[in-house]
Amino acid sequence: MAVNESTRTAAAARVERLREATAGAGLDAFVVTADESIAYLTGFRPLQLERLFAVVVRADGGGAVVVPKLDAGQVAEAPDSLARVSYDASSDGIPELAELLDGAARVGVEEDHIVFARSAALTSRGHELAPGGGVIFELRARKDEGEIEAVRRACGLLEAAYALVWDVLRPGMSERELNGRVASFLRDGGATDSHPVILFGENAANPHADPTDRVLREGDVVCADISACLDGYWGDLTRCATVGPPSDWVLEVWALVRDAQAASIAACVPGTPARDVETAERVILETRPDLGEVLHGAGHAIGLAIHEPPFLVPRSGMPLAHGMIFTIEPGLYRAGLGGIRLEDDVVVRDGAPEILSTLPLDLVEISL
Repeated sequence: MAVNESTRTAAAARVERLREATAGAGLDAFVVTADESIAYLTGFRPLQLERLFAVVVRADGGGAVVVPKLDAGQVAEAPDSLARVSYDASSDGIPELAELLDGAARVGVEEDHIVFARSAALTSRGHELAPGGGVIFELRARKDEGEIEAVRRACGLLEAAYALVWDVLRPGMSERELNGRVASFLRDGGATDSHPVILFGENAANPHADPTDRVLREGDVVCADISACLDGYWGDLTRCATVGPPSDWVLEVWALVRDAQAASIAACVPGTPARDVETAERVILETRPDLGEVLHGAGHAIGLAIHEPPFLVPRSGMPLAHGMIFTIEPGLYRAGLGGIRLEDDVVVRDGAPEILSTLPLDLVEISL
């Protein structure tokens, strides 16, 4: 396997930052187990089934990437500071992991990922496990320029998918057919995963509904949410359309959502608490309860995972920082009629925030 030196260099720097953060948190070692966090530190995204994958980083130096033997050939891009440790089918990987943690009393783990049986096995060997998800996520939240460009490329693929959507969508086509065509297009474009959720009419009032056999009809609103993972990083964009001229309701809702999105994007500056970005849109959207309901927050961080902390919700006071990437996606929804949502991926910069796509924000009109 050819080694990508830029990937290895970036991963090496991330391992050292995690080592410093581990020591700063009063931990002797950190065990990373989530797919995206392993990819962040090694360049290798595992296929998590029943076998253990982990990265160990010790505060006192050293560490390793632990993989089943059948995956040992896939960690060539991991930094040299991480030893390669593999185990065969006679082991569940815990003895190898425990050996790497020898002498580490307090060990940080990704508490939202590590399974109970593995936690119990490490505890039984004398390690005190401490929740450390915030430690690794604080590092992952601030993207470097290479990561920002990766999200930009993913957005570029989504822009091409939208061109396909508006070109082929006509009355009589079903949600299931359209979403299937978009998923195929994204896969052919290099996406390793995708989640097109393009909904028509009343179905668009439920943001996470599954596409159905419901066909497009005259007068429908279309809420098209398309996301895809390209080269390990996600992009996520949402645009809306109507079949024929938009109704007065659609025009009013779309204009309000557009203004709410602009306000939230403007709030994406370093130091702003995450909840204030949500407040910026909500104070606009809630001026017209007659138009629809606010069903969700302003958005979420995006990168190696489609949904990452920090989340732009009222309970989050985390301050935004340079390099964070967020979806900004206000929406209003009326049951039985539809929903309007506008979404872009936005980088927090030391100056003005940067939108990572060039997709027009227009309300599209589908020909009859």
